[in-house]
Amino acid sequence: MLNSQVLGRYILKESLVHKLNPVFKILSLLIMIIAIFFIDSYIDVLMMASYLFLVIIYSDIKVSAYLKNIISIRFILMIILVIDLIFFKSINNIIFDLFRIIFIVLYSSILTLTTALTEINYGIFKLLKPFSKFIKVNDVALVITIALRYVPTFTTEVSRIASVQRQRGIDFKSGNIKEKIGFLLGVLTPAFTHSIRRSLDLGEMMELRLYNYGKSRTNYRLNNWRLRDSMLLILNLLILIIVIFY
Repeated sequence: MLNSQVLGRYILKESLVHKLNPVFKILSLLIMIIAIFFIDSYIDVLMMASYLFLVIIYSDIKVSAYLKNIISIRFILMIILVIDLIFFKSINNIIFDLFRIIFIVLYSSILTLTTALTEINYGIFKLLKPFSKFIKVNDVALVITIALRYVPTFTTEVSRIASVQRQRGIDFKSGNIKEKIGFLLGVLTPAFTHSIRRSLDLGEMMELRLYNYGKSRTNYRLNNWRLRDSMLLILNLLILIIVIFY
């Protein structure tokens, strides 16, 4: 089911991972993604999986919430598998490619599941602040945050419209390819329309809240960088170095 996807959604908890600085969590995600692309051995896979498992446990979020994101990309995994087979890649390379995609989705899920959108916006703003002379940091951070929020909104709209279509007697599994494409367009087109309308409503709400583009803003909640953030950042860098050079 499309509504089983939780990427982009936030689950409120009081776990250790939730309390980490959002700047660290974004940096950690970037470091892990870089490390993922250098995976070339089963030791690398085991190390990345072990760290991922510990973070998931300490996030205090059910494993099923993470598995839903993997299930939602099953077709992408199948396409990657077929492409690798076409180009006659070795079985090891095929396994590494699949693990890379799975790791990227899971590490991204940790960020979105444990960090509120306002905190993600705060973290992006802090990371981009050194470039404030060249770009409008507030606007870029806001656009990225809205884009993350757009994912669950769109999937929810698709699921709702598909459910209505099924209640009207439309069978998405029957018919030829041309008919299935027509059914799919009949779902995606109104879903895009409704999602864009909700985005416009969000923009109007921000205007009512006196959000001015290009203007600096203060934060009600200040996230202090703590010792645990520094220690975990060092651990992330060590994992990156090990994956690249060993």
